[in-house]
Amino acid sequence: MIDFYFQLRQQMIETMQNSLKQVRQVLGFGVQEFSDIVGLTRQTVNNLESRKNKMSATQYVAICAVIDHCTKDRPELLQVLSTILSSNDTVENSTVFLSIENGSLLKKWFLCFPDDSKITGIFHEESDVIKQEHFDGIASSYKIFLDETILCEEGFGDWLQQVSETMKKNHNSFLVPLKVVENIQGKIVSSDPLVVEHSQRGLNLLMHMQRQDVVEIRGEKGDVNAISTFISVFAKFKCVNRLALLTQNRNLANQILSLNNEDIGGFNILVTKFDKKVGLLKWYEDTSDFDSGEILSDEVEEAEMTTDLNSALKGWETIE
Repeated sequence: MIDFYFQLRQQMIETMQNSLKQVRQVLGFGVQEFSDIVGLTRQTVNNLESRKNKMSATQYVAICAVIDHCTKDRPELLQVLSTILSSNDTVENSTVFLSIENGSLLKKWFLCFPDDSKITGIFHEESDVIKQEHFDGIASSYKIFLDETILCEEGFGDWLQQVSETMKKNHNSFLVPLKVVENIQGKIVSSDPLVVEHSQRGLNLLMHMQRQDVVEIRGEKGDVNAISTFISVFAKFKCVNRLALLTQNRNLANQILSLNNEDIGGFNILVTKFDKKVGLLKWYEDTSDFDSGEILSDEVEEAEMTTDLNSALKGWETIE
């Protein structure tokens, strides 16, 4: 079996070695000073910069620790370093270093290991329920997407209020495609009172999240539809980011979970649903024990006919 995590870590190491001299200079270190602070000899640093020796994982981690320390008080350097690393990336069109996760290269490194429980501190227990105290691990490690069904779900706003501070503490925001917002807006004038009630609930929650600064609405007017946007974005970014989707829609959950396969690689996507009594529950592919009330069922059929996934990626150059 191909170890996609190992490949990603090797890509990061090789890119850092390609960029080492530029990174050192941006940080303001001479060769000897940099060698001393990283804990390497001057000759070793020279050999790494000239590619006479191959950078090890231990050396990479040590260099990342120095970078994290130096940029903690100089966050303006992060974009410069991101640009340098991206320009020297060993994989064409890679998004690994397009931005630096919460200002930390070490965090990005530790996310590139397959055992989520050791990294995020969640799922130690064999349970479908994601307990409130475990959400901190998700908030610190995942890009979390919301769809229309979850935003309009009764009781979800109360749960979200409980985790808003956790999201802020981890400098994270919920991601909502623009097409989802447009769908909700379009149903405000429905002749069905229940649909109107759901839509009002969703829009009110979105406005509240904006005031709390815990949501980012992404995309463009020309996006195809919400479902194909979710599928396209998740397929594109799962190789470099841990992704989570909160949805009540069984069909969407199954389509996203189907991306967790070796052909695509990357990190397994976490897909959850909301239950007013217990909170978040993990979706499993082809589940039949949960009534999703599929508000987006018409869009699912449209998405299944969409063959060009890139057509749904407008406004999604990065999710950092």
